[in-house]
Amino acid sequence: MHIERLDFENSPYLGVFGVATDKVVLIREGLQEGKLEVLRGVLRVPLIETSIMKSRIVGIFAKGNSNAIIVPHYIWDNELERINNALKEFDIDLRIEPLFSKLTAFGNLILANDKAALVSAKFTKDEAKQIEDILGVEVERGIIATYYAVGSVGVITNKGGIVHPDTTEEELEWLKDLFGVDVYLGTANMGVPFVGSCMLANSFGVAVGSLTTGPEIVKIEEALGFLG
Repeated sequence: MHIERLDFENSPYLGVFGVATDKVVLIREGLQEGKLEVLRGVLRVPLIETSIMKSRIVGIFAKGNSNAIIVPHYIWDNELERINNALKEFDIDLRIEPLFSKLTAFGNLILANDKAALVSAKFTKDEAKQIEDILGVEVERGIIATYYAVGSVGVITNKGGIVHPDTTEEELEWLKDLFGVDVYLGTANMGVPFVGSCMLANSFGVAVGSLTTGPEIVKIEEALGFLG
């Protein structure tokens, strides 16, 4: 299966609690083993259970690609050590990089795949350059559908993308060019336009919030390259 419906302790906002790449998924601590098994089955990469700054909203704070995952510099040393130890155990070549910024909700503010990243216009040019260096891809600053929280309103993988329904044609073309994939409009969890908060996706599969409807699932599968 490329797609599964799931909830985390009755919350359908999966993207709030984790960050998925093509190498690893960072996921909040304390989920039932059955839910972790579903995630392993659909995303097909190792899971690392963690907190960030003692919080379970890992997906709000962290964002990355196959090269690195950016976390706030406030991350606790023991959290960083635990993640890095797990990466070594799984033999995964990926860096966890704390970024010094007054902004910390990197999951909400960054959209990335292995070709490029779009970062919120709220980041300074210097911060955007640092993000470019960490992720190892071209970085642009901008907004999507009038929102600064570009990570909340979109999901981009190496196979496709889905964004807020208010995204303009010009923005869609720009996103396609930037990320090198087709990008579609869509919603999840029965009409929620902030798709980044509703799912965990990589090139291998996608876990969507439990409220996501059949028509939404078809659109998400198409957008993320799992149909045909």
